[in-house]
Amino acid sequence: MRPTHLPGRMLIAAGLALGIPVWSGAADAQPFTRPQLQELFASHLRSESLAPTVDSNGNVRFRRQGRTYVIEIDENDPLYFRLRLSFVAQDTSDTGRVRYLEGCNAASSQIKVVKCFLDEEGDPTFAAEMFVIVPGDFKASLDRVLRAIDGAHERFTRTVNELR
Repeated sequence: MRPTHLPGRMLIAAGLALGIPVWSGAADAQPFTRPQLQELFASHLRSESLAPTVDSNGNVRFRRQGRTYVIEIDENDPLYFRLRLSFVAQDTSDTGRVRYLEGCNAASSQIKVVKCFLDEEGDPTFAAEMFVIVPGDFKASLDRVLRAIDGAHERFTRTVNELR
């Protein structure tokens, strides 16, 4: 019988007996304070020479390749990781908004993990989100997530330019 067919409690017991860490959900997550999460993210970014700062909303910002990225901090859900890239729309006309929406559609449909949308001011925003087992797990995926956002931004830009 494969282990995946065992009832949940038997899997947990088997895992514990074998010394395998067992994760039963967010309810068991260690609580993290906003300052602890800020320092966790900022410390790793500093080790990558990305010079993070904490903004007025308590989120961690950093610049990379001329773009400003934001790691959103949610101490109520420390296992949720969200990295965001936003910029101010240059063309605020109705036709510009349509081009931006088409660019977002292209980016979101062709790039894994990244969502592109227009915020309440109509500015393009790219966000990559994931759930982690522990907050520090973001380190293993950060480079790939940054490349995905960069790819989405490039696809967005290419689409917007094609529609001019």
